[in-house]
Amino acid sequence: MIKTKKTLIVGFFILLFALLSASPVFSHTSEAESNILRVAGWDVYADPDNPAKTIGYQAFEQQEKVIIEFTALSNLESIIEAAESTDHYDLIIVSNEGVKPLYQMGLAKPLDLTRIPNYQSLHNNLKYNAWCQFDADVYAVPWAWGPTGLLYDQEQLKEPDSWSILWDERYRNSVSVWDDVSMIWTAALSMGYKNVFNLTREQLNEVKQKLLTLNGQVFDYYDGNDQMLSYIENDNVVLLNSWFDPSRRLLAKDKKYKMIIPQEGAVGMFDSYLITTRTDSEALAYRFINHQISPAVQKQMIEITGLSPSNIETIGLLNQDEIQSLHLHEIDYFNRMILWDIMPRKHLYEEVLDEIRKDFEIRAAASAQ
Repeated sequence: MIKTKKTLIVGFFILLFALLSASPVFSHTSEAESNILRVAGWDVYADPDNPAKTIGYQAFEQQEKVIIEFTALSNLESIIEAAESTDHYDLIIVSNEGVKPLYQMGLAKPLDLTRIPNYQSLHNNLKYNAWCQFDADVYAVPWAWGPTGLLYDQEQLKEPDSWSILWDERYRNSVSVWDDVSMIWTAALSMGYKNVFNLTREQLNEVKQKLLTLNGQVFDYYDGNDQMLSYIENDNVVLLNSWFDPSRRLLAKDKKYKMIIPQEGAVGMFDSYLITTRTDSEALAYRFINHQISPAVQKQMIEITGLSPSNIETIGLLNQDEIQSLHLHEIDYFNRMILWDIMPRKHLYEEVLDEIRKDFEIRAAASAQ
């Protein structure tokens, strides 16, 4: 009997050892996945020298001995599609209006903020904000913010106080506007409307007429930051609406520009990190978010994008010129933004944009003859 028990015990341990030593087909894949962090989000956050990586990747890769893969996207629809794709992205960088749809689609994980210590150093307007919190859980961590403000040449005109300056005939052919739905928001604000994301058909028609008039002022509509900066550097324009503040970068070109939020307000946004429900590297994703909102990486983000940091402790790493150019010394600056939101009738806005673009092309062709 004793011999039989010993035999059973020995057999049990032999079997256990065999199971522990076995290497299932999926074990290597799982281990490899944990060494790769896949991130998708707005293209502005691609590393300038390595677009397949995102800002802050170098220090994290060295520290964690992992690989960061970044997919740069240019619109909200593409970002949502990435989150629901079978590519198994671990992290998504999305603007504030995109967090709720991802939550409602079950594509975002509720976050354990004890695993993101730097979260407690976020700007008061960003910490535990309503855009990222549902059913008492936080689903996204803000990382950068800024307005689509009025950018002007300080050597050519004194500081404006209204968006109406874009229609001032003194600056005819010296205005550039982003070729984006934001031109409708800008025109609506200039007319005193605050419901820029929910304009009625009548209001949209009024805005369209306002933009048709603006076509007579515009040198050209720019389709990206490189083209915008080119127009400024070549002295083609002195007034623009801009979704980021390039004033510090322009100083290197001897251009003294400043961005302001006019008295009518400005549309603005903040971008956040969220962890997808399809992640294979949750622990790594938490550490990366905490890394990205650290003051050192936030400073790097500022230098590359001209956007403002979510972590208020970043101010300690900035000089006074940097603080003032980002308006971080103005307590109410964030609150003067009308945060981007979903447009229930976006197709109506697109119809207006199409008409404005066609009219501008006709004008341009006529002036070229």
